[in-house]
Amino acid sequence: MVEKLVALIRTMRPMTWISMMITILTGMMLSFRGIPPVKDVVSIAVVLPILVLGYANTLNAYTDYKIDEITRPYRAIPSGILTRKTVLSFAIVLLITAAVFSHAVLDCLSLFFFVIAGLALSTIYSIGPTRIKARGFVAPIAIASGYVFLPLVGASSLYAPITSHVFLIAIILTVQTVGASISKDLVDLKGDKALSMDTIPLTLGMEKTRLIIFSGLAIPLVLFPLLSVIKVLPTRFLLYLALIPWVLYIMKLAHHELTYEKTYIHSFFFCAASILLSGIAYIGGIP
Repeated sequence: MVEKLVALIRTMRPMTWISMMITILTGMMLSFRGIPPVKDVVSIAVVLPILVLGYANTLNAYTDYKIDEITRPYRAIPSGILTRKTVLSFAIVLLITAAVFSHAVLDCLSLFFFVIAGLALSTIYSIGPTRIKARGFVAPIAIASGYVFLPLVGASSLYAPITSHVFLIAIILTVQTVGASISKDLVDLKGDKALSMDTIPLTLGMEKTRLIIFSGLAIPLVLFPLLSVIKVLPTRFLLYLALIPWVLYIMKLAHHELTYEKTYIHSFFFCAASILLSGIAYIGGIP
C-alpha cells in the first residue's frame, strides 16, 4: 500500500510543482507590488499548483506509458507498481478536486477561468485526437503557456488590473520556457523516435534544437536589460545579466547525450529562478 501511495505521488512529479508555485507567486507579487498575504500564498501559490500540475502530470503518465517503457522503465506503470486504470482514476480525482478547490478559493470568476483554461490545455496536450505533445512546435508553446503565461497573468490580476508591463514580462518569460521545454525532448529522444513523434529534435536535428533552446533561455537576458536601459522596465532588470554564465553552462551540457537529463533539470530551475527574479526586480526587492 505504501509503495503504491508513493508511486501515485511520483506520477504527480513533485519537482515540477516548484516552477508553477514560483510563477504564481511572482504574478501575485507583480499585482500586490510586494509579498502577498500568507493565506493567499498557501492556497493559491502552493495548494492549487499541486492539484493542477498533479492532474497534468498524472494524465501524462497515463498517456505516455509506452515512451516511459523505453526511456524510464522504472516509473510506476512500466514497472507494474500501478495499473493504467489506477493512474487514470487518480488523474480524474485530481481534475475534479482542482476545479472545485479553485472555485472555492478564487473570488474572481476570471481567475477561475484561467485555472480551467490550464486544466483544458493539460488535457488536450496528452489526450488524442488533439494530443499536442506529438505536434512539433505546438507542444513546447503549449507547455510554456500552461506553465508560465496563464498562471503568471492570471495571478497578476488577483489584486489589481493587469498592466502592459505584466503582459510584456509574461510573454518574454513564456518564450524562455518554450526553449526550456524543448530540452525535455532531448531526454525523451529514444522513446519519441521509437514511437515516431514529431518533436523538435527529430524534425529539425540536434544542432538547430540546441540553437532554439539557447535562444529561448537567453531571450530574457537580452530583452530585460535592454528594456531597462530604455526605461521601459526598472533598472533592477539589469540583474538578468548575472544569469549569463548559467545559460552558457546549460548549453555545454546540451552537447553531450550523457548530460541531456542535467540539461533539462538545469533549464527547468533556470526558468524558475528567472521568473522569480522578474518579480523581485519589478517590486524593488524583498522587504
